[in-house]
Amino acid sequence: MKKYIAGVDIGGTNIKIGIFDSEKIELIDKVEFKTPKRDQNQSIFIHVKKEIESIIKSLKIKMEDLIGIGVAVPCPIKNGYVFACPNLDWSNIDIVKELHKIFPSDVKVAVSNDASLAALGENESLEIPYKNAVLITLGTGVGGGVVIDGNIHEGSMGYGGEIGHMRVYEEKELTCGCGSRGCLEQICGTHGILEYTKQLAKKNKTTIDLNKLSVKAVFDAAKDGDNVANQVIDRVAKYLAISSSILAMIVDPEIFIIGGGVSKAGSFLIDKIEKYYKTEARFSSGNIPFILANTGNDAGIIGAAHLVKNTIKRNEKTDA
Repeated sequence: MKKYIAGVDIGGTNIKIGIFDSEKIELIDKVEFKTPKRDQNQSIFIHVKKEIESIIKSLKIKMEDLIGIGVAVPCPIKNGYVFACPNLDWSNIDIVKELHKIFPSDVKVAVSNDASLAALGENESLEIPYKNAVLITLGTGVGGGVVIDGNIHEGSMGYGGEIGHMRVYEEKELTCGCGSRGCLEQICGTHGILEYTKQLAKKNKTTIDLNKLSVKAVFDAAKDGDNVANQVIDRVAKYLAISSSILAMIVDPEIFIIGGGVSKAGSFLIDKIEKYYKTEARFSSGNIPFILANTGNDAGIIGAAHLVKNTIKRNEKTDA
């Protein structure tokens, strides 16, 4: 009898749910809906259950054929427990316990950080997944995830993979959202890119329309040869290369995967990162390749599905 797994990606704005074949983790169908804003300690889980029931009903799948639910959450988490979540009104909550209250007891639940699960999802979606991989996501902030020996690295308190808050340069004035200064995110996040563009544009000619400034506009101008735009992108690429060279000495991955909205710049960005990385890297780590993420917004639900599948397999081995 065919069995199924649900992959859930809970975000501050939207929640995505995918139903997967439990063997190959092939996406069968998915749904996306707005994250409830009130009483989130309860309402989110109630909505997740309602949507899972609706989608499996439409697929003519019985609840008893659902063997697991993997969940990606936008905050540090350890062993299913969230101490605080900046993007949701959650604090001191056991996600696994909450889901077990409303789903059958034999449905396995596994939960982890969304960026970590995106790393797992991206890696597992490759034709031949790597044992060790690092995902760096570039968007409003800079996030990431680390896969070691095929498993995500949460760390002792759930902060494993917080790549954006590596301190990579000396910053005397501006404070990062995390409270520190000199974080990678301050250069490579959306705010850092736009602010540096404005700063350079005060003293240099540029084709960029500052009244319609966006990260895409900066990259488009750089591709067209604009000097200001290329200085901005070179700075981003240089510090991504520096941070990657540090990670290479700690994690020793086989691949770096670049995702997030900024990664839509494509090979233009990858080529620049690799140029600086060859200079910054030590020993043979300079040979580690960089590739673009390719699962889009589905990385979280794919990673969540793989997480619960791996958890079920480990439990089966333990029980054997």
